[in-house]
Amino acid sequence: MLVLKSMEQCTVAETVLAYNRGFSGYFFDQSKTADTLIWKMGKEELSPTHSLVAFVNGEPAGIVLNGIWERDGQKVGWNGGTGVALEHRRCGVGQALMEATLQIYREQGVQLAALVAIRENDRAIALYEKIGFAVCDQSIFLEQKAHDHKRSHPTSLKNVEASSTEEGVLSALQKEASPSYELLEGMPDDVYSLDFWTKPLWDIQWRTIENKQAVLVRDENKQVIGYALYRRIFENGKQTTALLFQCEARPERADREAIVRSALAHVFSPWDKELYRLTVNLPASNEMAIRILQRAGFDVMAEQVFMTRSLV
Repeated sequence: MLVLKSMEQCTVAETVLAYNRGFSGYFFDQSKTADTLIWKMGKEELSPTHSLVAFVNGEPAGIVLNGIWERDGQKVGWNGGTGVALEHRRCGVGQALMEATLQIYREQGVQLAALVAIRENDRAIALYEKIGFAVCDQSIFLEQKAHDHKRSHPTSLKNVEASSTEEGVLSALQKEASPSYELLEGMPDDVYSLDFWTKPLWDIQWRTIENKQAVLVRDENKQVIGYALYRRIFENGKQTTALLFQCEARPERADREAIVRSALAHVFSPWDKELYRLTVNLPASNEMAIRILQRAGFDVMAEQVFMTRSLV
């Protein structure tokens, strides 16, 4: 017998068990303790009131985490994760959770339902499409692990910042021997005000990310010609990780590749340090940044699709 309960009606132990069973064998390790699940809920603005736990014959068998947000004048229902225990998959539990979620959204006046899924997760994507969701964007996660940095070719990024003329590095700037850019630390709002910044669909979720930073690339006329949005993570006062979210150059510039390289060099520096370097939901349409990073030794970790459904 399948029963759905609001998360706030369940014990913490039941919720954690439902989550860990639901995401067992997932593409990434998603296991949580009570503390880390509570932290996730708070950090990602997810609501126990609107999240659901599925029980089959009295045992936790699945979960869906939901948040309801105001975004640019509309109410958005965000699915922060749907998981079903292995033995109950393909038995209708996932569909029941999703249909109940859409009903909650309607009751709360949600106008747009949104979620992400791993691109290779065909079953989940098929379920979401079955109930009316459609893919509207894609993103990519590229990584360079700390112990892999010696096998990469960091000069392909950092030497642009130092105006290197290494063969192949400045292929987009063959007519300009010594490009020189000024890089300034800024705030995300400095990027949002640029006339060539295009708001990504992923921004629905990305606003929940803490401690975002920005770097602005300026030319000799002090005009901003490029940017990157990123985050640096420190442990015990030492940087361990560099995360990139967006990196773009002014579209009409002939030197776009060098601009992007300069911004990337700043984000992922210093190259002589053991850092975990990762892109997070980098738009798959940003072929230039992806190509540059892959040539610098980054590997594809995962790809995601962004899916939405209108409820109006």
